[in-house]
Amino acid sequence: MTFAAPVAAANLPLKAPPVETSWAGYYVGVHGGWGWADTVIPNGDQSTPVFPQSDIPNSGPLAGGQIGANWQYGNLVYGAEIDASWVFLVGTLATSQVIPGSGGLNNNAIDFRALGTATGRVGYAMNSWLFYAKGGAAWASVRLNVQEDADPVPVERNLFGPTAGAGVEVAFLRNVSAKVEYDFNYFLPDSTVIVPTHDPVGIYHFVHVVKAGINVRFGGEPPLPRQYTPAN
Repeated sequence: MTFAAPVAAANLPLKAPPVETSWAGYYVGVHGGWGWADTVIPNGDQSTPVFPQSDIPNSGPLAGGQIGANWQYGNLVYGAEIDASWVFLVGTLATSQVIPGSGGLNNNAIDFRALGTATGRVGYAMNSWLFYAKGGAAWASVRLNVQEDADPVPVERNLFGPTAGAGVEVAFLRNVSAKVEYDFNYFLPDSTVIVPTHDPVGIYHFVHVVKAGINVRFGGEPPLPRQYTPAN
């Protein structure tokens, strides 16, 4: 009877030690979401405006992919990411304002066609959860249709500016995770000639994006087991 308890304890199966999620390594993924944009076209001339200020809201879906790398030190995770999206953000604004000397109406349309960002990321990991913020540079391809006379004039532009965002990512498999993210993009004023006989106009663009995605990590350190000491 003296040795029965230790022998029985030795025969009990030990509980597997819990595993910490490692966020280190490279990753690739896909995403989809929705975007909202606001384009502001000021008056044609500050001294003698030829059309009223236009504020064009637009929204639509987006889809694309991302590639990046993470490094982890304790709970701190930092890295870099590049993403690109096909976007379908289209908006129009029509008014009854007649442009003097042209007989046309102010009927402007903006079409965002592509969006890309290059950012740095820093986050805090809580095992399978990662909360992060990001910031860097953004690029967009847009087409602006400006109708200040009988026919609209298409203007193709490449826009650049800063971006910032935040998100949360959760690992649900050993190297697969899902994320939800919000980004704000501000594009520097784009100087464009809308009416050929007047001064260029600085057009402002603001784009908000909410997206969800899946990432697959590879090439990093394997998950590390927590230190485990069997109970006596």
